Parts: sequence; structure tokens; C-alpha cells
Amino acid sequence: MVNHGVVQSSSMDVLRQVGFWKSMHISISETVGHIGALVILMALSVSVGGLLERTEVMSFFPTDISSTFLVITLILGLMVFVGMIMDPFGAVILISATVAPVAYQYGIHPVHFWMITLIGFELGYVTPPVALNHLLARQSIGDAEVNEADEEVRHLSFYYRYERWILPLIVLFPAMLIIAYVPYFFKLFGWYH
Repeated sequence: MVNHGVVQSSSMDVLRQVGFWKSMHISISETVGHIGALVILMALSVSVGGLLERTEVMSFFPTDISSTFLVITLILGLMVFVGMIMDPFGAVILISATVAPVAYQYGIHPVHFWMITLIGFELGYVTPPVALNHLLARQSIGDAEVNEADEEVRHLSFYYRYERWILPLIVLFPAMLIIAYVPYFFKLFGWYH
């Protein structure tokens, strides 16, 4: 984060301290840094996606699985893993080219597949090692505010100390299971076609 000699505080305080044009310069400088980092992350993700596509990793995926339930489970695991290590743009390109055709081959409806993909990615985006959503939130909120919030809950129970990690998992994991398996069971029992 670029400091520019200004003490971190609210945007109106910064505007009053340094004036409009200096505030614009600070904002544009920080934006350019963030966009540059995002473009590099996207380029690396697309490169990894292209590498995985060219090495034909999906050819190792079994082609004779008789259970759609098992295929959905494997796809869920893969989506969460991809979400944990890649940014959204590169991940969508990778999944579109490699996993989507395999899922369609097993009879998973495209809309259902992409719903599974989105919720799996989202669970991955709040999960370490990268935890992209936490990184973006920390960048938006600011290190000082996040560190201050950490200090406020340091003496509380385990859940409150790690709530920003645990709560999204508590919400997203059951949602992922519902989105992935409920439509499959509806189709299995003939409740919709």
C-alpha cells in the first residue's frame, strides 16, 4: 500500500488534509497498483489453465463412472480446489475448456454444472492457502482496520478470533451441498426433467 506521507484515516479526513488533487493522485496511484496486481494474477492463472489444458489432465479422469452422484462429488472437490488456488477469470477459462465437456458427457445440465462451479469456486475463495476474498477484503478495508479488529477479539473464544474464516465456511458448505445434490435427487426421483 502506498502511504504518500498521509496518515491512514477516513477518505474525508484525507481529502481535508491534502486537498482534492492530491487525494485524486493517491487514489489513482493505489488503483493502478491494484489493477496491475490483478492483471498479473489473471495472466498467471490463464497460463496455468493453458498448461493444464495442453497437458490433457482431464484425460486421466475416469470415463466409465456409472454414478452421477460420484461425478458431482468429484467436480465439487475440483471446483473448491481450483477456487483455492486460481483467480476467477483463469478458473472459468480452465473449467470451460476441460471440466465442462466431461460434466455434460455425464448428463449434468449446463446450468446445474455452472451453479456447482460458482458455489465451489466461492467456497475456495474463502479458504486458505490463497483465500482471495479475504485478501480483497483486507485490501479494501485496510491493514490498520483489520489489525485493530484482530486486537479487539484476541481475548475472546476460538470462534470469535477466527470468525472471518469459520462463518463463510459454515454458510457456504451446506449451500454447496444443497446446490449440488438437491437438483440431482429431484431428477433421480423424476420430480423434474
